Amino acid sequence: MKKLFPALFLLLGITLACEQKTTATDESAETIVTSGTAPADTIEPEAVKVMQAMFDAFNRHDLDAMQALYADSAVFMSPEMPEPVIGAHHVKAIYGPLFEMAPNVKDEVLHYIHNGDEIAVEFVSTGTVENISPDDPTGMKGKTFELKIFARLKIKDGKIIEDISYFDQLAFLQQVGLAE
Repeated sequence: MKKLFPALFLLLGITLACEQKTTATDESAETIVTSGTAPADTIEPEAVKVMQAMFDAFNRHDLDAMQALYADSAVFMSPEMPEPVIGAHHVKAIYGPLFEMAPNVKDEVLHYIHNGDEIAVEFVSTGTVENISPDDPTGMKGKTFELKIFARLKIKDGKIIEDISYFDQLAFLQQVGLAE
């Protein structure tokens, strides 16, 4: 089990961020976005701006900027977590090891839906495991991954207060050589 912790940290980090590549106009309370660009005069709602800033910070591997976008009482939930994790201070503990293990990890947004202070986002996380700890299986090194993820973010007062992600944990473990 000890050998799975770095991979689980990697998996957790992947589930919590992505890069925003698309925008849309907000003609109703709900906005659905797919690949493409919006008119230059589009004004994005605050929740979308926060989401975009967080995912941009993730792709720059800027831990301070990421942490600043989460509320002190932010709730993180994901399949590899036995219970919710609470607090913005967890951002560095989650993402620091991920950025070390897979220095080229990047996320690409495929679609998002915005409704008020909530955003549902579908994205793909890709990277290569380059640095492993002495306790990790050596077969992980050099393994690439492509993980499809769906997340729901809730924003309040310019901060992320909930980050709940869903993905196929077994598919990820298989890609990095930790499961058959």
